[in-house]
Amino acid sequence: MKENTMVQKLHKTRNPFKRFYNAYISKRSVSEIISFSVVWLIFLAFACSYVYILFWGFMSGFKTHDEIALHPFALPEKMQWQNYADVFSEFEIAGYGFFGMLLNSLYFSVLGQFITCMITVMLAYATSKFKFFGSGFFYYAVMVMINLPLYGNGGSTYKLLYNLGFVNSYSQIFLAFTGMNMNYLIFYSAFKSLSWTFAEAAYIDGANDFTVFFRVMLPQVLNLFGAIFLTLWVADWNNYSGALIYLTKMPVLASGIYSFELNMTYVARLDILYAAYMISAIPPLLLFAFFNKALTSNISLGGIKE
Repeated sequence: MKENTMVQKLHKTRNPFKRFYNAYISKRSVSEIISFSVVWLIFLAFACSYVYILFWGFMSGFKTHDEIALHPFALPEKMQWQNYADVFSEFEIAGYGFFGMLLNSLYFSVLGQFITCMITVMLAYATSKFKFFGSGFFYYAVMVMINLPLYGNGGSTYKLLYNLGFVNSYSQIFLAFTGMNMNYLIFYSAFKSLSWTFAEAAYIDGANDFTVFFRVMLPQVLNLFGAIFLTLWVADWNNYSGALIYLTKMPVLASGIYSFELNMTYVARLDILYAAYMISAIPPLLLFAFFNKALTSNISLGGIKE
């Protein structure tokens, strides 16, 4: 009762500094305050460095090419708003403009990674909750695949994809139809920890296998699914090396910006390059702004203990 009264008084305090003091400082020793302050300053320094990098890149997009080359850390003498507009008109690689590369990025990164996550979570659910001949094969196969070092297979992989017609083709999205990866083990463990009581109750009420999966079991790992999908999406959005090998005639934004930078040996346009950098960084920034809880929060599972 006394503790609840203290909590109520804490929430009624309008002064934010007093609330912070009462919640985090008043009950701590001097050594704890010092250690927490040092850690807080370290994280603050990291956060400020990231904000500075974004600010510097954004302001560099408003400079002329000469200003970036001669005074890279100075503010622009005059805001060149045309630079960001020129990205949409002059940024072209292999016959694809900015919006063409943007569509390619969305197609391969968003749709491809979503399909990968869906296939993975379905395979993990089927092999963890249903016992059938060969159900254990997938688990041990993934364990072997992620632990077995595979070096020097780039040439054979390229030849295989070329013979299948997946090089420079939208059909490369079919490579996403595989569930045997590291994330399979994560989903497998998640489903293993879930009680089957939920599914049994649904089956008693007349639900079929698809209803049980999509409306009973999948929602319980939806936070985990979202976190893995968003992480894979950001990684694939920034991946330019794979696109430079397998999508030379169908560039995505990451590989297009890289190729544009290489082409500056002949036509120097650092202003457009930095503007393109910042425009391509907008989707990941918005993603983290709206879904940061899904990326950073802890995943809780279960609800019924057996």
